[in-house]
Amino acid sequence: MSAVVRVAGDTTVPFAPGSPRCHKVTAMDISYPLGLIRETRPYLAGAALIGGAILLHGALRDAMLIAIMLFAPMLDSYWRPPRLTRNWQNYLAWGVALLIMAGLLLLNRTLVVAWDVFSILVAAIPEEWFFRAYLLERLGRTLRGNLISTALFTLVHGLTRGPVTALLVIVPSLAYGWLYLKTRDVVLLALVHALSNLIYLLYLKTFF
Repeated sequence: MSAVVRVAGDTTVPFAPGSPRCHKVTAMDISYPLGLIRETRPYLAGAALIGGAILLHGALRDAMLIAIMLFAPMLDSYWRPPRLTRNWQNYLAWGVALLIMAGLLLLNRTLVVAWDVFSILVAAIPEEWFFRAYLLERLGRTLRGNLISTALFTLVHGLTRGPVTALLVIVPSLAYGWLYLKTRDVVLLALVHALSNLIYLLYLKTFF
């Protein structure tokens, strides 16, 4: 049976009767475990992503990974989504990316398989939402954060698409991270990511 004793100037702590001394609870005692929980949440989300990539297969794996990327950030109470930037520079950048994609699709319409295009374009949304808007934000919007998010991005692609794909996505992932650090524009990131996926599908896939 434990008793609760108030320690002057700090807080109350439970301790066993007959205990020779009472431990004074300081702000550091409380903040350390809270800080540890706060710092580990993005890594736990990343571990869940890796686990899904290893344990699941086929369409179920893809659906589960998309669900983790979309919903894991919203379960982290320490994270706030970046604000949607709205000014003419952003609108112009979005429009240019959309026009380039539309032009590529028109020029290569005989080579395009609708489902392939839909898949690679839609895949960019949850990936940028998780790896840049969430993970890079939570890791501090630094070069270190970009490197860690890129390492996880590469690992997940390697587990799901093979080692060649893992190598191919390293430089683009670093570029996406750099662009996010400069703009914090998730919409632009998703569009640029989708555009690079489309270029790969149309012009590079046959070589790899």
